[in-house]
Amino acid sequence: MKKLAIILILSMIACSNVLAQIESGDKEISFMGYFSTFVGEDVETNGYGSLQISYGRYYSRYLQLGIAPTISFSTGQDEDGDPKIETQFSGSVFFNFNLTAASRTIPYITGRYYQFTFDIPDEADFIDYSYITIGLGIKNFINEYTTFNTLATYGFSPVEENEGGIVVIMAGLSFIF
Repeated sequence: MKKLAIILILSMIACSNVLAQIESGDKEISFMGYFSTFVGEDVETNGYGSLQISYGRYYSRYLQLGIAPTISFSTGQDEDGDPKIETQFSGSVFFNFNLTAASRTIPYITGRYYQFTFDIPDEADFIDYSYITIGLGIKNFINEYTTFNTLATYGFSPVEENEGGIVVIMAGLSFIF
């Protein structure tokens, strides 16, 4: 009977850790890799690989606000036609809304203002390279402070003349403290 009581108590402690993963005031740093591509009828399809570090703060157990600087890599050609890897800096501000806060697996909805590049040509406006994205993600807790985070979003440009949209698929680790 003592063994059963000890097992029951340990199980309750373990479950309470799983159920108390996110609290108001928690902060989170994420290291994500992602693939993005532009899509649409009159859009040249291409792909970008990116690395993103994001920082967010939970203002409740459900609502997180944050920023995410990003460096993107794409293949191109130099003046001689030889292949080269190009890099550019981008970033976003975001909100995540958890659909649950007391679970080992937390699905969430995200919304982002995504700036595709900060290297704006003279004839263009800053907003010409902006996207508003929405998507769904899932955080799976590995331990009390670490999650495997996956996310898929679709975005559109706030500029009417811009055709098509952007699809982003992300995966990485998040650390809550």
